[in-house]
Amino acid sequence: MATTGKCLCGAIEVTLNKNPKELVACYCTSCQKASGGAASFNIIMEDDACDVSRGVTKFFKETADSGADLERHFCGDCGSPIYSVTTSYSGMKILKAALFSEEKNMHVVTNIWIDSAPEWAAPHQGVPSHGKSRS
Repeated sequence: MATTGKCLCGAIEVTLNKNPKELVACYCTSCQKASGGAASFNIIMEDDACDVSRGVTKFFKETADSGADLERHFCGDCGSPIYSVTTSYSGMKILKAALFSEEKNMHVVTNIWIDSAPEWAAPHQGVPSHGKSRS
């Protein structure tokens, strides 16, 4: 069943061909800066399973904490993060879970880059945690 998510202002809409369930919480310093929080909560999905169905994103290129090339796509109107693509996950999009805040039954299944987590932020308990990436 398809599901749709939107940025804060609604200019960007993303359609997924299946309901998201599993989230990866990333505590790398890049995600902290991009999200404005302690972590970024992400849905990792194949490129052909998701589509920007309305609007056009802007993007920022950087080198991720892993050393991989990274593009962060965001709404040019409200600034909401939409998705990232990286050479570490070729053929995949790393979608921001908050776009789909109306979805039920999403849960964190893995914490990554917890070595970079701020002292005041506690990673999710009871799921696998990695000091850096999962690989």
